[in-house]
Amino acid sequence: MNLQTLGALAYAELVSSPVLVVMLVVLGIALIQIFSLSRRVTRLTRGVSGASLEGTIASLTAAAEKLEAHATTTEVALNNLDARLTSALRAVTVRRFDPFENAGGQQSFAAALVSESGDGIVLSGIHTRDSARVYAKDVKNFASERELSDDERVALEDARKRLS
Repeated sequence: MNLQTLGALAYAELVSSPVLVVMLVVLGIALIQIFSLSRRVTRLTRGVSGASLEGTIASLTAAAEKLEAHATTTEVALNNLDARLTSALRAVTVRRFDPFENAGGQQSFAAALVSESGDGIVLSGIHTRDSARVYAKDVKNFASERELSDDERVALEDARKRLS
């Protein structure tokens, strides 16, 4: 028997048996899927070291853990900064004025230095020809236990407006 006769016999058997045709089609589809999956796995394992999919997953897991630790550290630092900022001086205003009639130059002043919550001080400086006097008054929640002059009140209100 020669090769040509053998090929003709195989072709005749293939055409006459539908089960064999279906099996060959299924085999062809399976080979295509295997080739496609093989390419996907090759792409997945091409990662950091190129050694294996497990190595790639391990390196990605380690990177994710580092990011989570960094996020936690950053969150703690931001909360610390927020707490510190509420007590830091956030508004400083100065109002210059003349305390006496016929005294020009507005050498006297009222300055408010307050935090976001309105805690701080109001400083006043009264200047005359012969002397200068400086006063300091504590402020809590934009109010003072000591009586504020009109200029001090305006300086404190200007500081509150700056925070808005």
